Amino acid sequence: MFVLTHPRGRASIERELAQDPRPNLHIRYVELPSLLDPWRMVPGEQAIQGRYIMWQVAAYRVARKIVAREDIDLVHHVSWTTMTGPTLAWALGKPFIWGPVGSGQQAPLNMHRFLTPRGWFREAIRNQQVATVWLNPLARAAARKSAFAFAANLDTLHRLETLGASSVILQPDAAVDQSWLPAAPTPVHERERVVIAWASRLMTRKAPGLAVQAFARLREQRDAELWFIGDGPLIEETQALAAELGVQRDVKFWGWVDHNRMPTLLAEADMFLFTSFRDTCPMPALEAMAIGLPIVALNLHGVQTLSDEAVIKVPVKDPDRLVDDVASALMELAASSEVRARRGAAAWRSVRDGHLWNHRYTGVDAAYEAVLGTPVDESDLDEAHGRAAD
Repeated sequence: MFVLTHPRGRASIERELAQDPRPNLHIRYVELPSLLDPWRMVPGEQAIQGRYIMWQVAAYRVARKIVAREDIDLVHHVSWTTMTGPTLAWALGKPFIWGPVGSGQQAPLNMHRFLTPRGWFREAIRNQQVATVWLNPLARAAARKSAFAFAANLDTLHRLETLGASSVILQPDAAVDQSWLPAAPTPVHERERVVIAWASRLMTRKAPGLAVQAFARLREQRDAELWFIGDGPLIEETQALAAELGVQRDVKFWGWVDHNRMPTLLAEADMFLFTSFRDTCPMPALEAMAIGLPIVALNLHGVQTLSDEAVIKVPVKDPDRLVDDVASALMELAASSEVRARRGAAAWRSVRDGHLWNHRYTGVDAAYEAVLGTPVDESDLDEAHGRAAD
């Protein structure tokens, strides 16, 4: 097997291979000059899509040389989950698997009151790019040439079908590491002052302001605490909003937290709130579910495929009602430790049964076997998207 990747991960790859040598695995590192490197962090991610496409061209040139001299059976593109900056791997003349692919989702622009003006404008531009992706010849070619395409959410699945992909499988682009999953759901905390955890980057499309507004509405009725775990450009603005609404003493900002510390921190909470208006797959929610936390989330994109037993999915239609609807969902959990326990246990089971990395590997292996002409167990392909989505 040949893997083409960016050298950013070289240290961790070499560390893993030192512990678990794989003589048939050959790593090729592809990079661009620093100014063009798409993995170089710059303010506003300037020209990141163009830089990524240039990296794809460089990777294609390396791959073409490998295909010319090696006996390659298939090609699988698993890099950034985007249709608008697609791979050229389909042009290598081998059976091609694409994905998981995301980016087919669009933010609801009628929710502008919860977005900054600049953030709303960026989402409007992006929505237009998604709506016109069919004009992108590279995206059409990648879809039509794919033997299988893995879609990270239902929105992207429909886009890929529109682009001409013949075999599209729903498979999230994220999963939970087995080490995150405890032997049993975290026991329910029997207390009046419930703790609501929110974890992500504090940025426009994640809508931390919506979380504060809904929490303030909940706080009018009962004692509670809201934790923001993460950093981002909207920290000060979110802090100011909490002060304006009179709940600053009940809102705690943890800032950036090491990922290894997150399971312990989440286990101290009672529920998890996910207010993102656009996400390919709700990774923070999946990790909270693995701990055994019940979830309140906006019923958009990747959230739609999560377990209804674990997640209270708030409809996103009327901006005048959204704050009240989120607050009501939080109240449903805050008011009953029995409900929290039931939904938390369902969350833990759904991750155990369908959202570990092993479940994703099973689906990919089944696609490989189908492409190579090996008999396939259809249940393995079903397992790709996680049993929790059934």
